[in-house]
Amino acid sequence: MDHFLESCPAVSPSFLPLAIYSCITITILTLRKNQTTLEPICTFGPQLYDIRSIPGKGRGLVSGIDIRRGQRILHEQPLFTSSLRWTSHKDFEDYLASTIASLLPSKRDTFFALHNAHPESEHPLQARFITNCLTCQDGTEAAVYNTACMVNHSCRANTQWSWNKEAKAVAFHAVRNIAAGEEITINYIFGDIRAVREEKLGRLFGITCRCELCSLPHIEIGKSDCRRIEIQKLLEAVRNDQKIINKPEGCLAKSGQLIALIDKEHAGHSEHLPVSVEAYDAAYRICTTHSDLASACVLQKRSYDMRVIYEGSDSPLVKQIKYALEYKHQETWVDGLRSLTKWRTTRDDEPKLLKFMGTNTGA
Repeated sequence: MDHFLESCPAVSPSFLPLAIYSCITITILTLRKNQTTLEPICTFGPQLYDIRSIPGKGRGLVSGIDIRRGQRILHEQPLFTSSLRWTSHKDFEDYLASTIASLLPSKRDTFFALHNAHPESEHPLQARFITNCLTCQDGTEAAVYNTACMVNHSCRANTQWSWNKEAKAVAFHAVRNIAAGEEITINYIFGDIRAVREEKLGRLFGITCRCELCSLPHIEIGKSDCRRIEIQKLLEAVRNDQKIINKPEGCLAKSGQLIALIDKEHAGHSEHLPVSVEAYDAAYRICTTHSDLASACVLQKRSYDMRVIYEGSDSPLVKQIKYALEYKHQETWVDGLRSLTKWRTTRDDEPKLLKFMGTNTGA
């Protein structure tokens, strides 16, 4: 068959309320033999993105309209998923062969149209899967997709992806405003310094990154690398159980330094929000360990606001945090740490420990 309908509504768009119609994009796609591009031939509503050929990158997604920060760009269920806990390459390859054989022909064609960074591999199905997969289920599984796998890499990406375990789908959200005509990108390699990113991107994906960050003068790349190293050191320090118990003031001071450094290195890019959330969550854990629920509430709200932007309001974890904030759920035991009482507050009191973070609380 030369054509298939990805989705086809039974109701005319003219009957839809304008507010709903303006948010709906329904595309009829064509797949032709020996053709690896997906061509939109009929569209209703504004087109958030187009699939285009990107010089030096192959296919990619380009914004069709101005996209605002926090806007959902893509929500897609996988072609299939696989565990990442295999004891041998043979078992993994056999599983993939069996799974792919069971797919509908259109989905099978879609998988084999995805880029393979390692065509010489003795395990071709694994090579294609690993080149394109995104992790899910807390990193123990991974999935491949029709469209999501075409989003290209940038070390200063404008979009962040997350797995929604309830919807069993991946969601992409803009972490900053994206202008019409701008390429939509995600970050394949988080946190590493330039040399490590370069090695991993080449080995895993067969690409050389020429993004804004990687194209900086050497002296600026060196400064960026130093900030990234310091961010990792500070993250380790604020998660140290012994220091959390014995020196909460010092840990929170480091949390404040950490957030300021993250803002300097990552502001406006995909790493900024999830890494900042790690920092705020670490500070939250310190405050709850010492029963300062007033400070913890401020930090939890800041973490929630950031998560909504890059995970969406329907994220299970976002909904859980929202419930805790609305109903003033009080933590008395956190990650096995004993709840201490020196800095005890209720959520309605003045925060006590928050002052040790300086001005970097987002309050």
